[in-house]
Amino acid sequence: MRQILKETIDFSTDKAVLFQFESRSKLAAYSMGIYCTLIELSESFYTLIQTQNYTGSLSIYRSFIENFVDLKNLKLNGLYVNQLDFGSYEQNKRMFKAAKQGNPYLTSIAQYADNKIPEVENEIKLLKESNNFKLCANIYEKFSSAGMEEEYRGLYPKLSAESHCSLEAIFSRHFEHGNMENKVNLVIHSKDTATDYEFYIANLANYLITAGILVANILEGQQLREFELKKEKIISALTQTFKTAFKPSETEGLAPLNILTN
Repeated sequence: MRQILKETIDFSTDKAVLFQFESRSKLAAYSMGIYCTLIELSESFYTLIQTQNYTGSLSIYRSFIENFVDLKNLKLNGLYVNQLDFGSYEQNKRMFKAAKQGNPYLTSIAQYADNKIPEVENEIKLLKESNNFKLCANIYEKFSSAGMEEEYRGLYPKLSAESHCSLEAIFSRHFEHGNMENKVNLVIHSKDTATDYEFYIANLANYLITAGILVANILEGQQLREFELKKEKIISALTQTFKTAFKPSETEGLAPLNILTN
């Protein structure tokens, strides 16, 4: 599984630099920026898994999924650039307001707050009032718009729990039952969770190659056939590996490979 993911990352990296696009086009620039981020996040996830440092890997996975959702929405509707602009303006507004209130971490931008806050609020107002694109109100609506409600309900909660260090994540990560009755062992850097990550590894390879197809379609078919052929090989390899890596009893409760449509 890991080798398939690594090959997918290397293929995506090599192909990314071959895309040609007009940087003044928000759709093209945002799409390529997100795609490059997906490649880097995949590499970060792979590095942690390869070194068996599992803590933090699913936080990276969560960030990957959120970026993938944005990329898919850009493919489905080019006006989704307004959603990304809106998110950026909202973040800037919060930062400038905090700076104006004397936040010690934002002293470097405090001097710009009085001018920037009205500018940003005006841009937000225009986006909210636009009839061309209805803004998503929350993360669920982003997933829903991308046709990824199952991922939101079935995958995203687990990733969020890991990211926010829920009690479930903390206990499953650091406590295990010992051989003696009523004995609990404290664990740091458990090496026994590799099998649990096969699902994530397999699907990350699938998501990443699909992201390349999304970008190829956004950029008017550039390298599309190469990505489609590569995806066929990856899916075939993943499916075969998934079938042979586990005995039937071991796949019980293990989520299946999520074959994405383009």
